[in-house]
Amino acid sequence: MKKLTTVLILSIILSSFNVSAQSNTLEFGLKAGANFAQFTPNPLFYGNELGDYKRKIGYYAGGFLNIRISEKFELQPELLLAMQGTRLVIEDVETQGGFGSSPVLFDFKSKVSDLTIILPLEIRFYFTEKYFVEAGPQLGYLVDRKYKAEGNYLSPDIPIEREDPNDPNNFDYDKFEYGLNLGTGYKISEDLTLSARYFRGLNERDNNLKSSVFNLGLEFKL
Repeated sequence: MKKLTTVLILSIILSSFNVSAQSNTLEFGLKAGANFAQFTPNPLFYGNELGDYKRKIGYYAGGFLNIRISEKFELQPELLLAMQGTRLVIEDVETQGGFGSSPVLFDFKSKVSDLTIILPLEIRFYFTEKYFVEAGPQLGYLVDRKYKAEGNYLSPDIPIEREDPNDPNNFDYDKFEYGLNLGTGYKISEDLTLSARYFRGLNERDNNLKSSVFNLGLEFKL
C-alpha cells in the first residue's frame, strides 16, 4: 500500500511538471508560517490512556511552483522544511520524595520536535478571483528528532528542562509519512497570499502514531 501510494503521488508530481512545460502561467514563490502539530491517538498503557498528546507550536518554510491550469484551477507542488512534533502531558504521576517521606504527585511533560522535509501537491479551486480551497496528497521524511522532558521528580514544584535519558534518537523510529491536506486561502494581492491548511497522516508510524497538523502562513510569488 505504501509503495502504491508513493508511485501514485510521484506520477501526479511528474504530470504537473509536464503540464507546466506547456503552460505560460508557471510562477515560482516562497512561503513560510507557523504550524500546530500533535500525534494521535493518545498513548495507552495496558489498554488505558497514559496521558494526552497536546499541540506544539512549530514553523515551516520553503518554496513552490504555481501552475495555472484554467481560470478556476491551479496546481501547486511545494518543497518545505517543517519543525513539528507533539507535546505529551501525563498528570498526577506519583513519586517518592526521599527515604521516609510521603509520596508526591506531579505532572510529567515532554516535547518531541521533528524536523521534516515535506512535499505537498495541492490542487486549488477558485470560488472567486481571490478566495480558493485546496486539497492534495503530501509526502514527508523525518530527518531529525529531538526529545525533551520537563520536571524535577524529587522537587516537582521546581520545574526544570533536561535531556531525557530515554531519548528516542537512541531507538529506531519510522521516518516516512504520507497523508492528505485540506485547506483554504485568500489572495491579499497579486503576489501575496494568506493560506491555512490541515494535514492528516494516513500511515501509522512507530506502531500506531499519526500526525495531525494545522498550518497558517503566507506565500509570496517571485
